[in-house]
Amino acid sequence: MMPTHETGVVLTLVLPTEVEDALIETLLENPELAPGFTSHQVDGQGRRVTFIGTAEHVRGRAAHCRVQLVIPQDDAEHLLGILRQRFTGSRAFFWMVPALASGRL
Repeated sequence: MMPTHETGVVLTLVLPTEVEDALIETLLENPELAPGFTSHQVDGQGRRVTFIGTAEHVRGRAAHCRVQLVIPQDDAEHLLGILRQRFTGSRAFFWMVPALASGRL
């Protein structure tokens, strides 16, 4: 059995789809901080979600992109600093949780 190694955090970013390309471009421009990530199309729902346009109001869901990275916490903090400068006012949301281990199977 190959051992997994201890890692830092899982950084999750949720942004409106209109800034998805800019977010992915920013991550790709910083490979030392974001060496790999996954992205998914998701819908935001609930009282804290801002709807843009009639279609989202009618559906009751806002189109978003969710990106997740497993990286050291210091790298996550540095990356968040870059993203705060570029995406202020974009309705972006993030959270970080500990990653106990990660690795390839």
